[in-house]
Amino acid sequence: MRTLLSFFLLLSTIVANAQNAAPSWLESTLYGSGKINVVVGVVAIIILGIGIWLWRMDRRISNLERKS
Repeated sequence: MRTLLSFFLLLSTIVANAQNAAPSWLESTLYGSGKINVVVGVVAIIILGIGIWLWRMDRRISNLERKS
């Protein structure tokens, strides 16, 4: 019970401090100029490409296992 109470107190102080913080470099630069959409798009394309590559490699390995 004491650990749970300590966790909630710690969480509440983190949330309270996060709301009073000044805008960071990321917010002022990428959000302000609209470039965050490009960043999210590039990251999504990279993750999608890695997923497709892993899927194809899994199919190739499965074929090799069936043949041997």
